[in-house]
Amino acid sequence: MQKRHITAIGIIPARYASSRFEGKPLADIFGKPMVQHVYERACRAETLDEVIVATDDRRIYDAVAGFGGNVQLTGECATGTERVARVAEQLTCDIVVNIQGDEPLLEPTQLNMMIQPFGINSREREITPSSSEVQVSTLKQRIDTLADYRDVNIVKVVTDLQGNALYFSRASMPSSIDEATLPDLPVYRHVGLYAYRREALIAFTKWESTPYEKAEGLEQLRFLEHGVPIRVVETDTPLIGVDVPADLARVKQIIPFRKD
Repeated sequence: MQKRHITAIGIIPARYASSRFEGKPLADIFGKPMVQHVYERACRAETLDEVIVATDDRRIYDAVAGFGGNVQLTGECATGTERVARVAEQLTCDIVVNIQGDEPLLEPTQLNMMIQPFGINSREREITPSSSEVQVSTLKQRIDTLADYRDVNIVKVVTDLQGNALYFSRASMPSSIDEATLPDLPVYRHVGLYAYRREALIAFTKWESTPYEKAEGLEQLRFLEHGVPIRVVETDTPLIGVDVPADLARVKQIIPFRKD
Protein backbone atom coordinates (compact mmCIF):
# COMPACT_ATOMS: atom_id res chain seq x y z
CA MET A 1 0.00 0.00 0.00
CA GLN A 2 1.32 3.41 -1.01
CA LYS A 3 1.89 5.78 1.89
CA ARG A 4 3.49 9.19 2.13
CA HIS A 5 3.35 12.19 4.39
CA ILE A 6 0.84 14.84 3.30
CA THR A 7 0.43 18.42 4.36
CA ALA A 8 -2.65 20.57 4.97
CA ILE A 9 -2.65 24.34 5.23
CA GLY A 10 -5.58 26.43 6.42
CA ILE A 11 -6.20 29.77 4.70
CA ILE A 12 -8.50 32.42 6.17
CA PRO A 13 -9.77 34.89 3.53
CA ALA A 14 -10.39 38.28 5.16
CA ARG A 15 -11.51 41.42 3.37
CA TYR A 16 -12.24 44.82 4.81
CA ALA A 17 -14.94 46.10 2.43
CA SER A 18 -18.09 44.23 3.46
CA SER A 19 -21.36 45.94 2.50
CA ARG A 20 -23.16 44.67 5.60
CA PHE A 21 -20.30 45.05 8.10
CA GLU A 22 -17.32 47.09 6.94
CA GLY A 23 -14.07 46.17 8.64
CA LYS A 24 -15.59 42.98 10.05
CA PRO A 25 -12.31 41.04 10.52
CA LEU A 26 -11.09 43.81 12.84
CA ALA A 27 -14.24 43.90 14.99
CA ASP A 28 -13.21 43.79 18.64
CA ILE A 29 -14.15 40.72 20.68
CA PHE A 30 -12.86 40.96 24.24
CA GLY A 31 -9.74 42.86 23.26
CA LYS A 32 -8.87 40.85 20.13
CA PRO A 33 -9.87 41.41 16.50
CA MET A 34 -12.27 38.76 15.24
CA VAL A 35 -9.73 37.44 12.73
CA GLN A 36 -7.39 36.65 15.64
CA HIS A 37 -10.05 34.52 17.33
CA VAL A 38 -10.51 32.56 14.08
CA TYR A 39 -6.77 32.24 13.54
CA GLU A 40 -6.09 30.96 17.05
CA ARG A 41 -8.95 28.45 16.85
CA ALA A 42 -7.72 27.16 13.49
CA CYS A 43 -4.16 26.80 14.79
CA ARG A 44 -5.46 24.32 17.36
CA ALA A 45 -6.55 21.86 14.67
CA GLU A 46 -4.08 18.99 14.86
CA THR A 47 -4.47 18.17 11.19
CA LEU A 48 -3.25 21.57 9.97
CA ASP A 49 0.44 22.17 9.41
CA GLU A 50 0.07 25.93 9.04
CA VAL A 51 -2.57 28.69 9.05
CA ILE A 52 -2.40 31.80 6.84
CA VAL A 53 -4.63 34.88 6.69
CA ALA A 54 -5.17 36.09 3.12
CA THR A 55 -6.27 39.71 2.82
CA ASP A 56 -6.44 42.63 0.40
CA ASP A 57 -6.22 45.29 3.09
CA ARG A 58 -3.18 46.71 4.83
CA ARG A 59 -5.14 47.34 8.04
CA ILE A 60 -5.98 43.63 8.36
CA TYR A 61 -2.43 42.71 7.37
CA ASP A 62 -0.99 44.91 10.10
CA ALA A 63 -3.42 43.57 12.71
CA VAL A 64 -2.52 39.95 11.97
CA ALA A 65 1.20 40.69 11.87
CA GLY A 66 0.74 42.53 15.16
CA PHE A 67 -0.45 39.45 17.02
CA GLY A 68 2.24 37.31 15.39
CA GLY A 69 0.03 35.65 12.79
CA ASN A 70 1.02 34.45 9.33
CA VAL A 71 -0.52 36.78 6.74
CA GLN A 72 -0.26 37.45 3.01
CA LEU A 73 -1.57 40.27 0.82
CA THR A 74 -3.47 39.06 -2.24
CA GLY A 75 -4.72 42.14 -4.02
CA GLU A 76 -8.31 42.36 -5.26
CA CYS A 77 -10.23 39.08 -5.59
CA ALA A 78 -13.82 38.47 -6.64
CA THR A 79 -14.54 35.88 -3.95
CA GLY A 80 -13.05 34.39 -0.82
CA THR A 81 -12.38 31.17 -2.70
CA GLU A 82 -10.39 33.07 -5.30
CA ARG A 83 -8.43 34.72 -2.50
CA VAL A 84 -7.63 31.34 -0.98
CA ALA A 85 -6.55 30.00 -4.36
CA ARG A 86 -4.33 33.03 -4.94
CA VAL A 87 -2.29 32.04 -1.88
CA ALA A 88 -2.50 28.31 -2.63
CA GLU A 89 -0.87 28.82 -6.02
CA GLN A 90 2.32 29.76 -4.18
CA LEU A 91 2.23 26.73 -1.86
CA THR A 92 3.44 23.16 -2.26
CA CYS A 93 0.95 21.56 0.15
CA ASP A 94 -1.44 18.70 -0.65
CA ILE A 95 -4.63 19.99 1.02
CA VAL A 96 -5.94 23.56 1.27
CA VAL A 97 -8.62 24.40 3.84
CA ASN A 98 -10.87 27.42 3.31
CA ILE A 99 -11.71 28.79 6.78
CA GLN A 100 -14.22 31.63 6.94
CA GLY A 101 -12.83 34.69 8.69
CA ASP A 102 -16.15 35.50 10.35
CA GLU A 103 -16.45 32.28 12.39
CA PRO A 104 -14.93 33.12 15.82
CA LEU A 105 -16.77 30.15 17.37
CA LEU A 106 -15.04 27.69 15.05
CA GLU A 107 -14.25 24.36 16.69
CA PRO A 108 -10.83 22.90 15.77
CA THR A 109 -12.37 19.42 15.81
CA GLN A 110 -14.59 20.44 12.89
CA LEU A 111 -11.52 21.10 10.78
CA ASN A 112 -10.04 17.76 11.82
CA MET A 113 -13.26 15.95 10.85
CA MET A 114 -13.36 17.63 7.45
CA ILE A 115 -9.72 16.88 6.66
CA GLN A 116 -9.77 13.22 7.73
CA PRO A 117 -11.39 11.95 4.47
CA PHE A 118 -8.15 12.93 2.71
CA GLY A 119 -6.25 10.44 4.87
CA ILE A 120 -5.03 12.90 7.49
CA ASN A 121 -5.55 12.50 11.22
CA SER A 122 -3.72 13.51 14.36
CA ARG A 123 -1.74 10.25 14.52
CA GLU A 124 -0.78 9.52 10.92
CA ARG A 125 -0.03 11.70 7.91
CA GLU A 126 -0.41 9.46 4.91
CA ILE A 127 -2.16 9.03 1.60
CA THR A 128 -3.68 5.66 0.82
CA PRO A 129 -5.40 4.63 -2.44
CA SER A 130 -8.86 5.04 -0.88
CA SER A 131 -8.26 8.53 0.52
CA SER A 132 -6.68 9.75 -2.72
CA GLU A 133 -10.13 9.65 -4.36
CA VAL A 134 -11.42 12.55 -2.25
CA GLN A 135 -10.97 15.91 -3.98
CA VAL A 136 -13.20 18.24 -1.94
CA SER A 137 -14.86 17.97 1.45
CA THR A 138 -17.23 20.08 3.52
CA LEU A 139 -19.55 19.79 6.53
CA LYS A 140 -23.26 19.37 7.20
CA GLN A 141 -25.42 19.63 10.32
CA ARG A 142 -28.82 18.09 11.02
CA ILE A 143 -31.81 20.43 10.69
CA ASP A 144 -34.30 19.89 13.50
CA THR A 145 -36.89 22.66 12.99
CA LEU A 146 -39.35 23.33 10.19
CA ALA A 147 -38.42 27.01 10.30
CA ASP A 148 -34.81 26.22 9.36
CA TYR A 149 -35.93 23.66 6.78
CA ARG A 150 -38.05 26.33 5.06
CA ASP A 151 -35.57 29.20 5.47
CA VAL A 152 -34.13 30.20 2.08
CA ASN A 153 -31.14 31.77 3.85
CA ILE A 154 -30.08 28.32 5.06
CA VAL A 155 -28.38 26.21 2.39
CA LYS A 156 -29.46 22.56 2.39
CA VAL A 157 -27.47 19.59 1.15
CA VAL A 158 -28.47 16.04 0.24
CA THR A 159 -25.93 13.24 -0.05
CA ASP A 160 -25.68 9.73 -1.42
CA LEU A 161 -25.09 6.62 0.69
CA GLN A 162 -21.31 7.13 0.51
CA GLY A 163 -21.57 10.67 1.91
CA ASN A 164 -21.00 12.51 -1.37
CA ALA A 165 -23.11 15.58 -2.15
CA LEU A 166 -25.91 15.12 -4.65
CA TYR A 167 -27.03 18.76 -4.61
CA PHE A 168 -27.01 22.00 -2.63
CA SER A 169 -29.95 24.38 -2.60
CA ARG A 170 -31.55 27.24 -0.70
CA ALA A 171 -34.90 25.56 -1.32
CA SER A 172 -36.45 23.08 1.09
CA MET A 173 -35.09 19.67 0.15
CA PRO A 174 -36.02 16.93 0.19
CA SER A 175 -39.53 18.24 -0.36
CA SER A 176 -42.85 17.58 1.38
CA ILE A 177 -41.53 17.38 4.94
CA ASP A 178 -43.82 18.33 7.80
CA GLU A 179 -43.73 18.30 11.60
CA ALA A 180 -44.40 14.57 11.72
CA THR A 181 -41.79 13.43 9.17
CA LEU A 182 -38.93 15.82 10.06
CA PRO A 183 -37.57 13.71 12.98
CA ASP A 184 -37.36 10.58 10.83
CA LEU A 185 -35.98 11.89 7.55
CA PRO A 186 -32.39 13.22 7.51
CA VAL A 187 -32.43 16.89 6.53
CA TYR A 188 -29.17 18.83 6.63
CA ARG A 189 -27.87 22.36 6.42
CA HIS A 190 -24.56 23.02 4.73
CA VAL A 191 -21.77 24.35 6.94
CA GLY A 192 -19.59 26.55 4.75
CA LEU A 193 -16.10 25.27 5.43
CA TYR A 194 -14.16 23.50 2.67
CA ALA A 195 -11.06 21.42 2.20
CA TYR A 196 -9.65 20.83 -1.27
CA ARG A 197 -6.80 19.08 -2.94
CA ARG A 198 -4.66 21.98 -4.05
CA GLU A 199 -4.96 21.05 -7.73
CA ALA A 200 -8.76 20.81 -7.51
CA LEU A 201 -9.02 24.28 -5.97
CA ILE A 202 -6.80 25.89 -8.59
CA ALA A 203 -8.73 24.17 -11.40
CA PHE A 204 -12.00 25.39 -9.88
CA THR A 205 -10.98 29.04 -10.07
CA LYS A 206 -10.13 28.68 -13.78
CA TRP A 207 -13.57 27.28 -14.72
CA GLU A 208 -16.39 29.57 -15.80
CA SER A 209 -19.45 29.80 -13.57
CA THR A 210 -21.92 27.00 -14.29
CA PRO A 211 -25.73 27.10 -14.83
CA TYR A 212 -26.87 25.67 -11.49
CA GLU A 213 -24.21 27.65 -9.64
CA LYS A 214 -25.71 30.83 -11.10
CA ALA A 215 -29.31 29.73 -10.47
CA GLU A 216 -28.71 28.88 -6.80
CA GLY A 217 -26.02 31.45 -6.09
CA LEU A 218 -23.85 28.65 -4.65
CA GLU A 219 -20.36 28.34 -6.07
CA GLN A 220 -19.78 24.81 -4.73
CA LEU A 221 -22.17 23.56 -7.41
CA ARG A 222 -19.45 24.34 -9.94
CA PHE A 223 -17.57 21.30 -8.66
CA LEU A 224 -20.60 19.02 -9.03
CA GLU A 225 -21.41 20.33 -12.49
CA HIS A 226 -17.85 19.49 -13.53
CA GLY A 227 -18.19 15.98 -12.14
CA VAL A 228 -15.99 16.56 -9.07
CA PRO A 229 -17.57 14.87 -6.03
CA ILE A 230 -17.77 16.67 -2.69
CA ARG A 231 -17.48 14.51 0.42
CA VAL A 232 -19.79 15.78 3.18
CA VAL A 233 -19.02 15.05 6.84
CA GLU A 234 -21.64 15.47 9.56
CA THR A 235 -20.96 17.70 12.57
CA ASP A 236 -23.12 18.16 15.65
CA THR A 237 -21.69 21.60 16.39
CA PRO A 238 -23.38 24.63 14.79
CA LEU A 239 -21.37 27.58 13.54
CA ILE A 240 -22.55 31.12 14.20
CA GLY A 241 -21.11 33.39 11.56
CA VAL A 242 -20.84 37.16 11.98
CA ASP A 243 -22.60 38.73 9.01
CA VAL A 244 -23.91 41.93 10.65
CA PRO A 245 -23.06 43.81 13.86
CA ALA A 246 -26.00 42.19 15.67
CA ASP A 247 -24.35 38.78 15.19
CA LEU A 248 -21.30 40.07 17.05
CA ALA A 249 -23.40 40.58 20.17
CA ARG A 250 -24.56 36.96 20.02
CA VAL A 251 -21.00 35.72 19.73
CA LYS A 252 -19.89 37.79 22.71
CA GLN A 253 -22.59 36.16 24.81
CA ILE A 254 -21.37 32.67 23.93
CA ILE A 255 -17.57 32.96 24.03
CA PRO A 256 -17.26 33.31 27.85
CA PHE A 257 -19.13 30.02 28.29
CA ARG A 258 -17.37 28.09 25.54
CA LYS A 259 -15.65 24.91 26.64
CA ASP A 260 -12.14 24.93 25.17
